[in-house]
Amino acid sequence: MRRGDALAHRGFTGVPTTQDGGADTMRPGALRGAARGRNLDGLAHTLFLRLSPVIASVVLATQVVIAWVNYGDQIRLSGERAQMMADMTARSLARPGWTADHASQLQALALDPAFRFALLRDASGSVVARLGEEPRGRNFERIQVAAEIEPGATAQPAGTLTLVLSAEGLRANAEKQFVMVLGASLALILAFALALRLAVGRHVLAPLRRLLSAMAQVEHKQWVTVDLAGRRRPSREIADISAAFNRMVEGLRSGDEARHLLAELERTHAQLAEANGLVMESLGYARRIQQAVLPGASALRGAGFEVAVLWEPLHVVGGDYYWIEAVDGLGIVVVADCTGHGVPGAFLTLIVATALDRILHDQGLRRPDAILAALDGVVRARLRQEMGVSEGASDDGLDCGICVVDRAGGTLHFAGAGLALTLLADGETTRIKGRRHGLGYRRTGREEPFAEVALPLRGGQTFFLMTDGVSDQMGGASRRLLGHRGVAEILEKHRHLPLAEQVAALEAALAAHRGPEPRRDDMALVAFRPMVG
Repeated sequence: MRRGDALAHRGFTGVPTTQDGGADTMRPGALRGAARGRNLDGLAHTLFLRLSPVIASVVLATQVVIAWVNYGDQIRLSGERAQMMADMTARSLARPGWTADHASQLQALALDPAFRFALLRDASGSVVARLGEEPRGRNFERIQVAAEIEPGATAQPAGTLTLVLSAEGLRANAEKQFVMVLGASLALILAFALALRLAVGRHVLAPLRRLLSAMAQVEHKQWVTVDLAGRRRPSREIADISAAFNRMVEGLRSGDEARHLLAELERTHAQLAEANGLVMESLGYARRIQQAVLPGASALRGAGFEVAVLWEPLHVVGGDYYWIEAVDGLGIVVVADCTGHGVPGAFLTLIVATALDRILHDQGLRRPDAILAALDGVVRARLRQEMGVSEGASDDGLDCGICVVDRAGGTLHFAGAGLALTLLADGETTRIKGRRHGLGYRRTGREEPFAEVALPLRGGQTFFLMTDGVSDQMGGASRRLLGHRGVAEILEKHRHLPLAEQVAALEAALAAHRGPEPRRDDMALVAFRPMVG
C-alpha cells in the first residue's frame, strides 16, 4: 500500500497535502470551498423555478384534455337528443293532411329550453311552417339536425323537419370548467411550492447548515463531527456526504497514527515480500531436487520400450511420483500417488524413491506384489505406523501401481494398491484393478493381500499407469468429473498417434475439459509400449 492509497482509503481523496503538515488544507474557508457566498435557501427557490412550470404544464394539459373530452361528450349527447326529438316529431307528423295540421307538434318542440328554430318543408321543398327565430352567427353555438317525414303514396319523402337547438349552455359550462381547471392548477402549484420548501428545508438545508457549521469548526482544528440523528433526518445523498466528512475528520484526528501505521505496513509488506521470495526460492530449489530424483522418459527406450510421461504437480512440488528402470532384462514401471500435494506430498515421494532404490537394488525383488509388500513395510516403519495409534504416529500413505515387463518371456506382471493399470489394445480399453487399500496408513484389519496379475504381451498393446489426478478433472457444461471412462475415450480417440503425441493430446483434452476450472490434484501418467519381437 502506498501513501496515496492510505489517504484515499481514509476519505482524503482530493484534499491537498503539503510539507507543512496540512497548513494549507486547514486555512480559514478551505473546507467550505464551493459553499462560500452561496445562499442555501436559494436551493428551494431554484427547484421551484425549475419544476413548477413542468408540473403546471402537465396538470393544466391534463385538466384541459379532460374538460375537452367532457365537452365533446355533452355535444354528442345533445346532438343525439336533438335527433331523437326530430325523429319522434317527424313520425307524429306522418299522416294524411299533416301539412294543415302540424301546430301542436311544433309547439311541443318549443317547450324544450334549448329550442331555437324549427322548419317544415313538403316534398317539393316549399316551406310549410316555421317556428322560432332562424339562427345566425357561429355554427359551434347551435346544434342542427334534420328528419324525413315518412314517404307518401309516391314512395318519396313527404317532407323534412329541420330542428335547431342552442349549444350556448354547453359552451358556458365548458368555460366554467376551464376556469375551475386554472384555479385547481394554481392551488396545486402553491401546495407544491410549500411542500417543496418544507421538505428541502427539513431534509436538505438544515443538514447542510449543520455540515457547514462543523466545517467552520474543523477549519479551526476543532475535530467535531456531524450528528446525523434527530428529527430532521438528511436525505441519503446528504447523509453520505456527512458520513464522508465524519470519516475525513476522524482521519485528520488520527493523522499521526495513520502515518505510523502506514510506515509499519510498508515495513511489514517488505518483510512479507522478502519471506515470500525466500519461500518461492526454496520451493523452486525443491522442485529441481524432485525433478532430479525422477527418472527420464528415455530410461526404457534402450530396453525396447516406447515411453511417454506426464508429470505436473498442482503446486511447485507435488506428491505424485514415478519410477522407470531396466533391471536384469526386465522393465520396471512404478507410479505412486502420495498423501496430499505440495511440500508434504513431496517429502513422501523422497521416502518412496529411497525405498524403491533399496528394494530393487539391495534386496533384488522383482515380483510386483513383493515390491509392494516391501514398500508398505518401509513406509510404515518410516512414518512410525507400526506403533499403532499413539503420539507421533501418522495416518499417511500412498497409492501405488507396479508393472514388471518380461519381454523375453512375453509377459507383463502387474500389482496395484489403490491404482489400476489401463490397457489399450485392438480399439478396446481394459482397466485392471489392484488392491483397494493403499500402502501405509493405519491398519484396519480389512486389508487385502497383495496379488499380481500376469498379462501376455502381443503387438499393438499400450499400457497406462496414472494417478487419480488425471481422471478427477472437473469441467464441462455440467461441471462434472471426467472420470476413468472419459480418459479412456480420449486415449481411444488418439490411439493411432505416436505415444508422446498421444499423451500431449490427452493433456490438451484435459485442459479443454476443465476450461476455467482449476486443477484439483497432482497429475502423473506413464504410458509405455513394449516392442514385441
